[in-house]
Amino acid sequence: MAVEISVVVSTYQRPRHLRRCLLSLAAQQGVAGQFEVIVVDDGSQDNTAEVVNRFRDEVKFPVKFATHPHDGFQLARCRNSGIRLSIAPYLLFTDGDCIFPPDHVQKHLAARRPGVVRAGDCIKLDQATSERIDEDAIRGGRFLDMIEPRVRRSLRKTHVKSLVYQTVRHSQRPKLIGWNMAVWREQLEQINGLDERYRGWGCEDDDLAHRLRMSGARIATALGYTHGYHLWHPPHSTTPQRWHEGPNVAYFQRPVVLARCLEGIRSRSLGQVSTRVIGSDEHPELSRQLASLLRESTKGPEVELLVWPAMARFAASKACRIIIADEQADVPAVTAKTAHAVLRVEARAGVHATLERLRRLLSGEQPAAPSLRKAA
Repeated sequence: MAVEISVVVSTYQRPRHLRRCLLSLAAQQGVAGQFEVIVVDDGSQDNTAEVVNRFRDEVKFPVKFATHPHDGFQLARCRNSGIRLSIAPYLLFTDGDCIFPPDHVQKHLAARRPGVVRAGDCIKLDQATSERIDEDAIRGGRFLDMIEPRVRRSLRKTHVKSLVYQTVRHSQRPKLIGWNMAVWREQLEQINGLDERYRGWGCEDDDLAHRLRMSGARIATALGYTHGYHLWHPPHSTTPQRWHEGPNVAYFQRPVVLARCLEGIRSRSLGQVSTRVIGSDEHPELSRQLASLLRESTKGPEVELLVWPAMARFAASKACRIIIADEQADVPAVTAKTAHAVLRVEARAGVHATLERLRRLLSGEQPAAPSLRKAA
């Protein structure tokens, strides 16, 4: 029987939690021979690898393991490692501090629909409940009886809201959360996976959801058929008290976002980004050189560059639209509003300096003011 779903488990420095997570996956019913488990570690310095090796010897389905030297919180890098190791057409992501009911994987498989990403969730358990749930309780499925009914019903309101968001086609909801989300491989490859420029706590899942929607994917709730349970642990050191104080918020709110990120499953250079250059009669040489040095594409480009002033206008509605203008040029507000950003360059800077500014813009690096002015 072919592997239909790859379960990617991210972990760091919580071997006891990981052990219980893996045991809940070993207890899955109705999916024998249909799934594999991939544990991706963020450079733990404990017995995490031993936990995975022991588990591999206990089960009959494939178990893979990947790690890398720890260099800050790199959840996006972990999940991309899992994508590269996986072989199934459908991927289910979670974290090593989550446990699941015995029909969790089966329910996700049954809910697969072409073009649809499933946004699941987990109920956060308190410390006392988390400590009571031992390995035997997970093996026999008895851990569900140890969770109060009111706690098990706590996601009902979220489920109802998610259905409303789906009906009105909300641009940001249902929310995609990496501890329980299912995505088609072809969707992940289309956007180059998760953006590894996210380091530290937060925003990598929001960015993934945004870029999936940009690529045409529909995100639907999974709460009507399954959810997981998150085992208690102290918050990570980079977790802010308020979302807007997070280390990745500024990058997430950058003016220009490529649906297919530069640092993802594979590293992409600026020359690999499909581009359409809209030339300017006043700057014909810059327009020509940009077109010759970039990967020119007039059909479905990722980026449209309008060298100002130009008679033509942006055409690709789904592309990142950028106006390249001299520092002193007057770009009318009505024109600036059609772009995601206005990139200001010196008239004599040359094409290579312009390309470097463009690369920094697309990679989320902050150019020195006033070179970059976000469009209104």
